[in-house]
Amino acid sequence: MKTRPEERDRGSVMPMTAVLITFLMVGAWALVSASQQWAVRRDAQGVAAAAARAGAQGDPTALRRGGVIDTTAATVRAEAILDIAGYSGVVAIDGDTVSVTVAASIDYAFPSPGFPGGVSATAAAAAVRGVTGGEGG
Repeated sequence: MKTRPEERDRGSVMPMTAVLITFLMVGAWALVSASQQWAVRRDAQGVAAAAARAGAQGDPTALRRGGVIDTTAATVRAEAILDIAGYSGVVAIDGDTVSVTVAASIDYAFPSPGFPGGVSATAAAAAVRGVTGGEGG
């Protein structure tokens, strides 16, 4: 009994379709997870920058004493921004520069051991005298 050419090819597309669908599903999963990670990193960077700017605001009491910022008040302002945003972080003051490091956890829609559980972002702002940073007008 001879087989027709059409019968020998029956089912030959099925393995290729299965591989293609699997590849597309893994690609979609990776894209969704990567975009979630990117969004959390962007948000953490924004919060770190806002907290650093808040901490680096000139303090009237410190300006009267010849300084630009009061370290205690700067730390309180920066930590208040972190608390309001719901993040934890570390505030460091070195001279007139306020540095803030924020740690954020990522809640993935499709968790996987291949992606990190959290990200961190760091921002710094320097306190300057005057409206434009110069002493005079």
